[in-house]
Amino acid sequence: MTRTAAAIARGVIVAGFVWGTLTHAADWWRYGWWPYRFGPPMLNAFWNALVLLDAMTVVLLLRRDLRAGLMLAIVVMVADVAANSYAWRMLGVTAFEGAVPIQAAFLGYVVGAVPLLWFENAKPEQFR
Repeated sequence: MTRTAAAIARGVIVAGFVWGTLTHAADWWRYGWWPYRFGPPMLNAFWNALVLLDAMTVVLLLRRDLRAGLMLAIVVMVADVAANSYAWRMLGVTAFEGAVPIQAAFLGYVVGAVPLLWFENAKPEQFR
């Protein structure tokens, strides 16, 4: 993979997590600590934690901790898709009807980009 393609792939992932950080932070700002009144306490705690988890993912991806950032990105997205799928399908929160497929596609993008980005900053001696 060329450096440009790797930079674009990483940039798309970073942009997705910046969007997530800003979305959840805006919900805090507008609605307070319990912004998702339709959800149970554990889901609210998770959705609120996404402000920090998404931001941590961005920081790791932009620093030299690319692999840690990629692994955190996968963990966060799997948990997010699972939580939002539960809210949509089990709790009947129709607001997630459009969001879950987009988030699942983004999860697929992240998982698909991992093999391409994993060795982006590797030194040649690491392959011996």
